[in-house]
Amino acid sequence: MPEIIIVPSAFFMTGFIVYTIAEAFRRRSQARMVTEFHTRLLDRIGSAKEFGEFFASDAGRRFMDSLSSTETVSPQLRILRSVQTGLVMLALGIGLFVLTIERQFSIEATDGLTVTATVTAAIGAGLVLSTAITYGLSRQMGLLSKHESRRQLEPGQSA
Repeated sequence: MPEIIIVPSAFFMTGFIVYTIAEAFRRRSQARMVTEFHTRLLDRIGSAKEFGEFFASDAGRRFMDSLSSTETVSPQLRILRSVQTGLVMLALGIGLFVLTIERQFSIEATDGLTVTATVTAAIGAGLVLSTAITYGLSRQMGLLSKHESRRQLEPGQSA
C-alpha cells in the first residue's frame, strides 16, 4: 500500500523541485540581462536634458514600465493557462479512475487511488468551471477585447 503513494509522490516532488530551480535560474538570468541593459542605456544618456527628453518620450515610459518587478500577463493568457491546467487535472483524474477499474488492486490501494482520482478530477473540473465563469464575467465587464494585441507595434512597423 505505501508504494502506491510514495512512488508517485516522490516523482511529483522531484518534478516540482526541478521546476522551481529551473524557474529561479530563468528569472535570475532574465533579471540580470534586464539590469545590464538598463545600466548600459542609462550610461549612454549624457546630460540632464537628454535624460529628461528620454523619459518624456514613449520609449522612456516603456523603460519605466519595464523596471517594475511584477510580470504583467494578459487576461487571455491567464485564462488559457487555467483551462490547460484544469483539463490536465481532469484527464489525470479520469485516467486514475480508468486505472482503478481496469486493474485489480488491494482494497486499500483501490481506496487510495479512488480518493486521489476524485480529488484530482474535482480540482480539474473546478478549474475549468471557474475559468468559464471568469471568462464570461470578464467579457461582460469589458475586460477582454477581441482585437487586443499582446505587444504594441513600434512606429513604422506594419502588422
